[in-house]
Amino acid sequence: MTLTYPSGATVVLAPGAPADEWHAVRKTGIGGSDIASICGLNPYTSPLEIWLKKRGETVPRADNAILSEAAEMGHELEPIVARRFTKQTGLPAIDNPGTLRHPTVPYMLVNLDRATIENQEMGALELKTRSSYALNEWLDEIPGDVQVQTQWQLAVTGWQFAYVACLIGGQRTIVHRLQRDEQMITDLITIADEFWGWVQTGQQPPLDGSKATGELLDRIHPQPLQDFVVADATEVEHWLKQRAHAKEAIAAADLALTDAENHLKHIAGDAAEVHIRGELAYSWRPRRGQISWKTAALELDPDLDPEPYRGAPTRVLNIHLENL
Repeated sequence: MTLTYPSGATVVLAPGAPADEWHAVRKTGIGGSDIASICGLNPYTSPLEIWLKKRGETVPRADNAILSEAAEMGHELEPIVARRFTKQTGLPAIDNPGTLRHPTVPYMLVNLDRATIENQEMGALELKTRSSYALNEWLDEIPGDVQVQTQWQLAVTGWQFAYVACLIGGQRTIVHRLQRDEQMITDLITIADEFWGWVQTGQQPPLDGSKATGELLDRIHPQPLQDFVVADATEVEHWLKQRAHAKEAIAAADLALTDAENHLKHIAGDAAEVHIRGELAYSWRPRRGQISWKTAALELDPDLDPEPYRGAPTRVLNIHLENL
């Protein structure tokens, strides 16, 4: 089936193109997964890493076998998720046409997982796989990073809708429909314009406070290559003060949290639940002690009784009225 693009998007690279060609084209613009990272919605990839890659810099890869296998399995499972989508919706899952470029904004790129057709109109189809722990994030709506990625697909293609199908824990397929959001697309293009300007001028984007940025800096500078550097005193003092204030705030927050929980435990006393105004406010129920399997494994005995390695029983505080 020939796909049509109302905005005039063009195919700049065929599907299945050699990896070196794909990487070369990807450096010429911002794709769907890129824009989610640039917006700070990817816990594993920072805006700084995207900027470095677009600039053609060598970026040390994160050494995470679990994430690498998860990405590989996601690719392997795509055909299965596509078939599950068709079975649930009755809509086709049309093969990826390749890398697309926006007709008037050349840096806007996208690689679709699939496309679909509904009421004789084309739409994007994004396929995801997630662990069972992510179920609650997908029950009611599409997570924010995937919404941004999918809206970017609609921005490039000019289509009006998309579907996202996610295989959860290898057992449950959840399908959501997403309508084109012009305001979000406008906002994303504004963010992307600024970022692409930094890529073109070589100006590094502002550092953020994400864990992904910290881990990237650790990979870029794994070992010191000089004894010291003379830095701007005002700048260093600013960040030292911010760090000190942040640590004080964390300590104060931890103290306030413990103080509140201690009072709640005192009120509960010997009761498992506390009710106010006719409803459950919180519970403080018993839980068996956890088994220290690391210690138990030292015995190397498959018939080992785990009970001697179980910790003392505790009680767990669960709050039911969070928004007071």
